[in-house]
Amino acid sequence: MIRKNTINFNLIRLKKSKRSSLSLFDASMTSFRSYAETCPYCHRKGDCRIHAYYDRFLVDFIGGRPVAHRIRITRVRCSCCRHTHAVLPDPLIPYDHYSLLFILHVLKAYFRRNMSISDICSLFMIDARQIYRWKALYLDHWREWHGLLRSAATEPLHSLAELSHYEPFSHFARVFFRKTGITFMQTHRNPALYGRNTSLPRTAQAPPHNTSVGSFAIPGYDCLTGGKHT
Repeated sequence: MIRKNTINFNLIRLKKSKRSSLSLFDASMTSFRSYAETCPYCHRKGDCRIHAYYDRFLVDFIGGRPVAHRIRITRVRCSCCRHTHAVLPDPLIPYDHYSLLFILHVLKAYFRRNMSISDICSLFMIDARQIYRWKALYLDHWREWHGLLRSAATEPLHSLAELSHYEPFSHFARVFFRKTGITFMQTHRNPALYGRNTSLPRTAQAPPHNTSVGSFAIPGYDCLTGGKHT
């Protein structure tokens, strides 16, 4: 997996600009050049080439409602070690359909405590168990970042405000990944690189920058079920 840290400003500016996760993803992939990447496995630079594509969902919160985008993920292959890697920009969380911005919207609504759990579930079209999973994961990751003493003294809502003011956010994302080995708010651990099967489930005949496939409002939960890719 190759993480592209492309949110080069804080999340407050991102909110004011009203840019969506999809627009950030498209901008990142439009400027993506595989030959400029360093392979995460063998650390050779300049040997990665676009190998295949696969589709996945990206759920965002736009205009006061959840919206699901079908996007195309680029996968590169290193000609030196032959390993393949999915390219995931900042707005995407590995193994999760929900964007980072969507999850932060949910957590802000929860920590402000001016809405009931049922109202939050209705607004974001998720169930209560998902809210509590994200809450527990957020607090766990915040402890990872700041340490037990600092995190225990910080109200969750204040910690969200602090996170929103990191300038740029991509620096926080990069350092957190290096420190923990996972993306902020990632639930599943990344598979070990050694001994991985580098074959792909399928390939796609598409140009490398045709990233967004379609968007639609979420009528229910069915569109988000199924196998998970990174």
